[in-house]
Amino acid sequence: MRGAKIAVAALLALVSACAAEPRCLPSQAPASLANFHAALGKLARGERKTIKVLHLGDSHIALDHMTGVLRARWSEAYGDAGRALPPGLPYRYYEPDGYRVAMTGPWEVASSLKANAAGPFGIAGYRIASASTAATASIERESGSFDAVEIDAMGGPASGSLVLSIDGAAPSRLSTHAEAPGLVRLYVPATAGHRLELHPAGDGNVVLLGWALLTKKPGIRYDSYGVSGATLDVVGHWDQAVVDRQIETLQPDLVILGYGTNEGFNDGLDLRAYAARLDGFIARLKQLAPQASIAVLGPFDGARKAKPGTPSTCGGWTTPPKLDALRGVQKSVAEKDGAFYVDLSRVMGRPCGIDQWARSSPPLAWPDHVHLRPEGARRAGDALWRALMGGETCTAH
Repeated sequence: MRGAKIAVAALLALVSACAAEPRCLPSQAPASLANFHAALGKLARGERKTIKVLHLGDSHIALDHMTGVLRARWSEAYGDAGRALPPGLPYRYYEPDGYRVAMTGPWEVASSLKANAAGPFGIAGYRIASASTAATASIERESGSFDAVEIDAMGGPASGSLVLSIDGAAPSRLSTHAEAPGLVRLYVPATAGHRLELHPAGDGNVVLLGWALLTKKPGIRYDSYGVSGATLDVVGHWDQAVVDRQIETLQPDLVILGYGTNEGFNDGLDLRAYAARLDGFIARLKQLAPQASIAVLGPFDGARKAKPGTPSTCGGWTTPPKLDALRGVQKSVAEKDGAFYVDLSRVMGRPCGIDQWARSSPPLAWPDHVHLRPEGARRAGDALWRALMGGETCTAH
């Protein structure tokens, strides 16, 4: 959904659709989300000002169709404290909901997707870099305003400065220099800002790992970062010292892990090794943010075209053999580690839910039988929000 907030009426329509023809996730008492719900209670009573949610994942998270529902629901109920985003234009067709982002000039854009991705990456999974004064990046809120800007940069002895301007006001010069390589966080207050523009000052290379537009209002800050094609392995491509500091500084109240689709399509996946990686990452999150509740999302249903002479279970399509086994591993690890587990494939109605969604009218999934169309993603987002809030989790088929 480009450049528009989800209307309350649309959300209510989804709720009505759920009641008319439900596909339900089993209701679960969210004991594993107790810390998050306790924090929400304090926010509602005015005992806290901001609740922070960090959502990491793959292509289902990269676009704001699903996450936009959670952001709209939380903002409506508790207030909007702003959000952080990947830096600049990290990939083609990037259109964060409610923001206009632009980038011109000689920026170098890098993704952490590949195992041999070189250089520093933070939790956004992307970076942009330039030393040229002709390289500009801007971000603008389409509605509302922001009261502060946070910029995460990779600093070092040879790092340069940024020139930053808010709403065309006199620019500020911000240095990313540091005695040793590491994260440099820049904070700039604003007065009802709407648009931010920055460019390198020309005194050295500048490496940006992310930026955030924040408000002074009580509410929820929901930072969602998705890398298309990613598996859980992508977190191992990030700079551990940078990521550790980002998470320790953010101190999220809820961390959501949305990986699994791409792993499930890997017939050679070592499930034992995957369980160990997931367990290790959850343990690391608990160490960095001990107050955070953690949620693990089991992947949506998916299918691939059946090869000639092989069984087809879904009208010429077949479910990858590791996909359901992966969900079992995720569920077991989540239960062992005290994390909340949600099987998102249940929302679609298994078996062959993705095929049914792709054939529905209007279609809710793309013909690739992997990715959801905007309406399908929004319905899934509504179901996920209910699960995280402890209610019934249904969506229309």
